[in-house]
Order: sequence, then structure tokens, then C-alpha cells
Amino acid sequence: LADLSKKGYSGLKVTLIDKNTHYFHAVGFPKALVDAKYAEKAFLPFAGFFEPGSKHAFVNAKLDQIVDAHTIQLDNGQTIHYDYLVIATGGQAPGPINVVGSTKEAGLAEIAELRAGLDSANTIMIVGGGAVGVEVAGYVAASYPAKKVILAHSGPRLLPGNFREGVSNGAVQKLGQLGVEVVLNERIELPSDSAYASHVGSTEVYGSSGANYQIDVLIKAVGFQVHSDFVEPLETLCGQKLRIDDGGPRFIRVLPTLQINSSMFPNVFVAGDANDMPMSTKYGFKAEMQGNTAAGNIKRMVECGFDQELAHATSVDPVAASDVQVPVLSKWSDLVDAIMVPIGPDLGVAQALKVSLGCLGLSNYLVSLVKSRDFMLWMRKGYFKNRHVK
Repeated sequence: LADLSKKGYSGLKVTLIDKNTHYFHAVGFPKALVDAKYAEKAFLPFAGFFEPGSKHAFVNAKLDQIVDAHTIQLDNGQTIHYDYLVIATGGQAPGPINVVGSTKEAGLAEIAELRAGLDSANTIMIVGGGAVGVEVAGYVAASYPAKKVILAHSGPRLLPGNFREGVSNGAVQKLGQLGVEVVLNERIELPSDSAYASHVGSTEVYGSSGANYQIDVLIKAVGFQVHSDFVEPLETLCGQKLRIDDGGPRFIRVLPTLQINSSMFPNVFVAGDANDMPMSTKYGFKAEMQGNTAAGNIKRMVECGFDQELAHATSVDPVAASDVQVPVLSKWSDLVDAIMVPIGPDLGVAQALKVSLGCLGLSNYLVSLVKSRDFMLWMRKGYFKNRHVK
């Protein structure tokens, strides 16, 4: 979108807002946990996102509320006007998988504290057998071969159920090669402080099977949350629920075009984990694809002057937004059913186009080539035009 300002839309300004000073490449957490040099590289400054001297801006603050179809309020008291809004607040796993600290220094300290706990531990338990849990177990076991590593999962198989069983079986086999004890159908009773993802220090936890485990480090790879309270003012304005309310994460309802599901707010988009697309879409690369769809749709709207018509209509009557003709927009569809799961630096499982590469050695090569090296951090670096800024 920022590039549009170079292509005949000189008045266009993009404002990036985030509560953290740095982007943390959470996809690479399993590697960052055991590799301090990689962890240092996994933080990229938002201040360096745009080119030097650009009219575009980064604001280090947290979204407090979306006031109406043209205004947001930040937690620092600042009010920002918008013509188009993209909510990309994502889902939040408990720290340090998603670091809690708002600065690079604080984030690195969180990860280093957990790493120090691993250094002194004898027994390490990872709870949760999704992709993150499998990756963390693999990297911990590969880096600490003399330590006992347990991966406990409440389900009957590892990894999401929309992927073939061969991928799950391959993950169990390759974790076994690294000495990981995989315990399935075991729901762990988590400590009371489990809002944070790790617990360092000798403790005893209990499983649904009745077994007890004496461990020195607990890493929780479950507990996905979505924070969407900032949408509440829009719900009041339009008189409808814009969020899922079934006791789970409060995902924001969207149309196939990724616009929020209300005709009063056609200029508000939700891309990534915060929207109510199926859980099978909650992967980093799919969130990026959704971001591209939302950006493409906004580009179409800018080119046809939609924001000017909307501003004129809503200046008279906020409800009039539904009367403004929306151009034909692209619908996002989940066409890529793929997964790559590194299990330590040298092993891995994968699936693409319904083809499972679980137990095969070929998957080790492909995953290592594409993902294990730096968890695709190189792709993110390209977005930060001036990433060497402090």
C-alpha cells in the first residue's frame, strides 16, 4: 500500500501501529530458544519498516478502540483518522513464544531466561502437540541430547487434524530419533501461573491418565488467544455482534473479502489470526496471503475513489455507509493446504497438495532447505527497508 504513494497517489499515507518497538519473528521461536545469535536477528525494528524520509509512519502504541468508521483511539490517548483500516493484531500465544516484553531487550531477556533454565534442567516437558510444540520439542532435544524431553499432547495424534496421518506418524518417529518421549491422549494439569508459557524450576505436574511427571522446565505450546475488545464500539454503532462468542477465542467475523462483517464498515478489514476464518488458516504464511488480499482490495477501492464517497455519505449519516457502492473485490480462499515442520535442524515432516512426506527422508531435505535454516526470516527482512536502524 505504501508503494501506491509513488504511483499517482501522492497524498496517501500509511500508518503502522504496534505495541512493540520490534517485530519478533515468532515462527522462528524454536530456533531462537536454543540459538542466541539467531534470537538477536529475529527482532526487526518497526521504526525501520519504511524507507528513510518517507511520509509513512510507525506509531509505538496499542490499539485501544475503533471509535467509528474513520477513527481509532490508542492507549497513549492519541486519536488517528483513517480512510481504510486493516486489523492485523493476530493471535497471541503466551510468552515467550510470543514475547511479552514490548522492546527487543525485554524479549531477548525472556528467551534467555528460559534458555538458561534449559541449560540447568534434567527433564523438560512441552505441552501441546501442534506444529509449535513439535518444533520446540525437536530443537530442544537436538540441542540438549543428554536431557530428557517429553512432549505431551491431549489428542490421539500430533499436528492439526486437517493434515494426513502420515505426517503425524512421521513426526512421532523423528522425534523418537532425537530421544523425545511422546505421550498422546494425555491432558496435563497446568500450574496456576500458566498464563505465561514457561515455568522454570522443579515442579510436579499431573496428567489425565493419572501419571505424574517430575520436571524442571515446562513449556506450554497451547493457549491461543485473540484480543478483540477494541471492536466493541463498532458493535454498539451497528447493533450487531461482530465477534464470535462461543466461549473460545473472540475472533472477528469477516466476509470472504476480509472486510468486517457489517455493511456500515466496508473500509475495515481483518487479516490473519484475528479473523474468524477456520483454524486451519492460522499459519504465518496464510496470514501474509490474507494481508495481500486485503491490500489488493484496498488498492481497488482507492483507485475508484471509494473512500471519498464513503466520507461524504457518512458525514451526513453514519448508517449511509451501506448505501455506497463497493467495487468488486477479491475473495480470499484457502487453496494451499501445506505444512512444513522442522524437527531439529536436520529432520522434518511436510505435506503439500495432499501429498504427505512424513517418514520419508526426502522431507528432511525439503524442510531443511526451505524452513529449518532460518525459519524464513530472510523473507521478513525484505519488508524492513531500513532494518539496521536502532
